[in-house]
Amino acid sequence: MAGNSPLNPPQGDFLESNKDKRLNVRKQETRNPKLETRNPRQETFEVKDQVRLKGQTAVGEILEIQGNQAVVAFGQLKSTVKISKLEHISNSQIKKENRYSHLGKTTTDDVREKKLIFKSDIDVRGMRGDEALQAVTYFIDDAQMVGVASVRILHGTGTGILRQLIRQYLSSVHGIKHFHDEHVQFGGAGITIVEFD
Repeated sequence: MAGNSPLNPPQGDFLESNKDKRLNVRKQETRNPKLETRNPRQETFEVKDQVRLKGQTAVGEILEIQGNQAVVAFGQLKSTVKISKLEHISNSQIKKENRYSHLGKTTTDDVREKKLIFKSDIDVRGMRGDEALQAVTYFIDDAQMVGVASVRILHGTGTGILRQLIRQYLSSVHGIKHFHDEHVQFGGAGITIVEFD
């Protein structure tokens, strides 16, 4: 009886059953990684497959497969990557990516068009303060987008309120190197010259 008391648990059967349980748990743990490694092997890649790098959005096409690596064309860029880092992409995902890339081209075209039609001066004389400020804000944004070196804002002298409002705004804009009055012969205090970084 002393051998089965709570102070002395049975040694033989109890230890063996715990040992078996631990071995079974270890066997299960070692089986799981094997199952995980089977999944990537099931995914096969061929030349001309549409793929992307895992976690990325850029869609590419497989040009060549060399062992465990593939040569993939992402637009004009060719890259050699491990096949394990690639994933197939569905036709619906390809259409989605193409739609977004089309939006990027549209934006590029818009900037190009703005560069062609952009005028480097704006006349806000006679406008109310808030209208003039809004017009100048859009004008400065466009100027920075098209990358001009400097612009001219014609606000007139009048009471000086427009000049003051515009200059307060200009002092808060990132990317402006400095601004100053136009030369006296060309308008003086009635025109502000803005120079960009």
